[in-house]
Amino acid sequence: MQSKVQKRFWAGFQGALILIVIMYVFEIINIAGNPGFVHTYRSFFGPHYAFIDHLVAAFLFAVSGGIWGIIFGIVPSPSPLRGMAFGLLPSLWLWLVVVPSTGGPVFNGFAAKGIILPLIFNCVIWGSYVGWYGQKFLERHPVHSK
Repeated sequence: MQSKVQKRFWAGFQGALILIVIMYVFEIINIAGNPGFVHTYRSFFGPHYAFIDHLVAAFLFAVSGGIWGIIFGIVPSPSPLRGMAFGLLPSLWLWLVVVPSTGGPVFNGFAAKGIILPLIFNCVIWGSYVGWYGQKFLERHPVHSK
């Protein structure tokens, strides 16, 4: 039996896995280049072997999604809409901490793609998934007796 913290982690981890797949699809169809988590990984640890960089970076990205899923536990009555609103926090973290620490400008230099894609990924996709998961699997639904 999993604890609520484990379930929250799992929800965020799964949401990040969904994003990983979408980011690679975007790369394949030429909407975006390498997923941002690969660039972040290489900025901190340097480039190694392409396959290993992608694999380790994706795993670390999924773990960070799990950590954000645990943090989402502070939100009362989870729902997809509340998850989408919560998704603003990892977006702000990306814009204000991650990107500048890898040498990029705050808020991705206000480039349209640098603002819109994190909102789509963190709010619409990841946030709505984590909110849905929380609503479905973490909310207690009292049993009414007659």
